[in-house]
Amino acid sequence: MNQWTDLFLAMPMPETWLHGLLFIAFGLHLLFVLLMLGTAALGLLFFMHTWMSGEAGPQVWSKQVIGTHLGLKSLAVVLGVAPLLIIQVRYSYAFFTATGLFSYAWLSVIPLLIAAFLLIDLLGHKLEARSWLAFGAGILGVGALLTVPAIFTGALALMERQFLWPRFAENGFTLGVGFLPHWGLRYLHILGAALAFGAAFHLFFSTEKHPEKAPLLRKWLFGAILVQAVIGIPLLFTVATHLNWNVIGAVSVGIIAASLVLWVLWPASPPRLGAGPRSLLALLPLIFVSMLVTRQFLQDRFLAPGHAQEEARLRERSDALAAYQQQALAAFTLKLKTVYDNGETIYTGACQPCHGQNGHGDGTAASRLIIPAEDIAAIRADRDYIYGILKNGTPGSAMPYFRLYEREKLERLMDTLSQRFDMFAPPQKAPRRTGSQSFSIWANTCSVC
Repeated sequence: MNQWTDLFLAMPMPETWLHGLLFIAFGLHLLFVLLMLGTAALGLLFFMHTWMSGEAGPQVWSKQVIGTHLGLKSLAVVLGVAPLLIIQVRYSYAFFTATGLFSYAWLSVIPLLIAAFLLIDLLGHKLEARSWLAFGAGILGVGALLTVPAIFTGALALMERQFLWPRFAENGFTLGVGFLPHWGLRYLHILGAALAFGAAFHLFFSTEKHPEKAPLLRKWLFGAILVQAVIGIPLLFTVATHLNWNVIGAVSVGIIAASLVLWVLWPASPPRLGAGPRSLLALLPLIFVSMLVTRQFLQDRFLAPGHAQEEARLRERSDALAAYQQQALAAFTLKLKTVYDNGETIYTGACQPCHGQNGHGDGTAASRLIIPAEDIAAIRADRDYIYGILKNGTPGSAMPYFRLYEREKLERLMDTLSQRFDMFAPPQKAPRRTGSQSFSIWANTCSVC
C-alpha cells in the first residue's frame, strides 16, 4: 500500500484503538442526545399538563426543566463531532455512500436543529407570559428536534445494509421489509430511551426543590423502560441473522438491568432496594452501556465485511497501478519542468489535447467531449476576436478561459496559430459562375435597397 495514493486505507491508529475511541465518543454523545431529547419532550408535556389542567401558580417546574435544555444541547452537539469523524475514517465507504443516498434528509439536519433550538428557547421564555405562543413554539420545536434522530437512525440503518443501496438509489424511501421496520423500531427505541433517561436525569437532579414531582417522574421512568422492553423484542428480530453470543450477552445484561429497574419502580408495591432515585444510579448506566455495546457489536458485524471487501478491492487496484507509478511520476515531473513561455509549448499543453496536432478537433481528449472540439485549422477570423475567445473561453462548451496567461503569452500562442493554420489570413473567395437569372433577381429585388 502506498500512503500517498491509498489515503482511504490508511488508519491514524490501530483498529482496536479506533473501536475503543468510537465507543467512548459515541457513548458520551448518545448520552447527552438522550438527555436533551427527553428534557425537551418532558418539558413540553409538563407545561401542557399544567396549562391545560388549569392549575394555579406559575410554571416554575416546567421552566426549570426546559432551562436545562440549553446546557444539554450544547454538550450533545459538541460531543457529536468526534464519533462522526471516527465513523468517517473507520467506515468511509459505507458512511459516504449512505449519507450521499440520504443527502437531502442529511443536509436538513442543520436547519432542523437551528429551528428546534430557537423554538424550544422561545417556549422557555414565553410559557408564563403567552401560553398559546409557547405551545405553538414547543410543538414545532420538539417536532423538529425529534425529526433529527429519525434521519440519523435512517442513515445508520442504510449504512449497515449495503445490499439495499442500488434499490434505495432507484426507489428512495419505498423500500420494504428489509429496511423500514428496522428503521421505525430503531427510531422508537431511541425515543423511548430519551424519555427514560430524561425522566431519570430530572428525578436525580431537579426534584430537590420540588419533591412533589418525584412520583410523576418515577411513573414516566417506569413507563419508558417498559416501552423500551416492548419495542426491543421486535427490534431484535429485525437483526436476528446477525446475532452472536457477544450481542446476546450484552442484550441479556440490559434485559436483567431493565427488569430490576421495573421491579424497583413497580407502582403497586412497597419500596425496594431503598427505591430512592440514587438507588437507580447503578442500574441505569448498566442499561445504557449494554445498549451501547449491543449497538457496537451489531454495527461491526454489519459494516466490517463490506469494509474489508472494499479494502481488498482498493489494494488490488493499488497493486495494478503500481507498475505505472514510475512512468506517471516521470511524466508529471517533466510537466512540472516545462516552462510555458512560447506559443508552441502552450499549444501542445493546452490546445492539442482537444484540437489535435493538426487542429482538426481530433485530439486525445476530443472523444470525451459532448460538444465536439472546433476544427481550428478551418477558422479564418480577426485576431482580436480570437484573443477574446482565448482569454474568456466559450460558455456552454469545453473551451476554457486562459486568463492565467498574460497578454504577451497569448499573443505568442496566436502567432503559433497563424503560422500553423494561417488563421488570420483573409478568406479567399470561392470561384463561382454567375448566371443571367442571378443578375435578374439582383436587379429586381436586391438593388432596390
